[in-house]
Amino acid sequence: MNVLILYTELAGYVLGNINLFLVNNPEANLILVHYPVNPEAPFKIESLPRTQLIEFSIENQDIIKSGVEKFSPDIVLCSGWGNKFYLQIMDLIPATAKKVVCFDNKWKSSLKQNILVLISKFYLLKRFNYAWVPGNPQKTYALKLGFKEENIYTGLYPADSNYFLKIGQKKLEKGGAFPKVFLSVARYIAQKDLPTLWKAFINANNKTGNKWILKCIGLGDQFDSRIENEFIQHLGFKQPFEMEEFILNSGIYVLPSIEEPWGVAVHEMALSGLPLVLSNKVGAASMFLNENNGFSFPAGNQATLEEILIKIMNMDDAELNNMSIESIKSGRQLLSDDWSRTLLKIYNS
Repeated sequence: MNVLILYTELAGYVLGNINLFLVNNPEANLILVHYPVNPEAPFKIESLPRTQLIEFSIENQDIIKSGVEKFSPDIVLCSGWGNKFYLQIMDLIPATAKKVVCFDNKWKSSLKQNILVLISKFYLLKRFNYAWVPGNPQKTYALKLGFKEENIYTGLYPADSNYFLKIGQKKLEKGGAFPKVFLSVARYIAQKDLPTLWKAFINANNKTGNKWILKCIGLGDQFDSRIENEFIQHLGFKQPFEMEEFILNSGIYVLPSIEEPWGVAVHEMALSGLPLVLSNKVGAASMFLNENNGFSFPAGNQATLEEILIKIMNMDDAELNNMSIESIKSGRQLLSDDWSRTLLKIYNS
């Protein structure tokens, strides 16, 4: 079983899902073409069994083409349709292979999306016969593009459930006072809208007696213009294996994004037992946020976010611990093994 993956920006959870698939399927071989590591998320790429890793670049295109033709893949996963070279590779794949487009774009009925719907038959459907997306917001788009419902699969982005569920279990076993710590894991870029969170937190904390701390993990072009406050800790980027300590000592996860097609960190934090505070633009909220484990607010609305933070700050430990339990239940809807199972379903369909 030869698997070709044409990917854009790798992340730790992506490699984790691929690695688990390879462990569970010793007959599988893999070529993984990927973009260079983003300096804003400089995680370390670990080697994978029976896998050839190729970094995409203009200079590497002939090498990639030659390698793919020799490899003769049985199934191809392609990240979206924005890379023209990847689409050229898809044109070289024989019709006998399963060809899957993977994307996290939500349906917005924009002009660009409606044009793509009109030309999808000649642009996408001639190259791909399956779509694999994170959740229902993206499934709607796949249906609009003309993919048959039976050929659309969800669950594209599972977090490393084995790793994060263990953290969640440790949190429950630890017990004791609920940590008065908000945690945000997000890049310091305009899309994440961290300034709105910083301002709302400072105001809410002042009004309730300055008993809470906000820890922010990430890097980005807004890092140098971050708001400094004695109760806000800017911790920079952390490797996935470094996250356990911070999560165990945190209480609530907050993601204030003004644009977030999915957000794997939401799944990670739910599995870890953190209640969630998410803007209404976070795609993963559709699966992992409910009335029992967190709160939603309109993206960019500092006043509403401040009200939610104040409400949380005034809740007792029993209420907050119950929300932690509900987050873990919600997170368990999607597990790492599901990625492997879905890939095999497509391969065997």
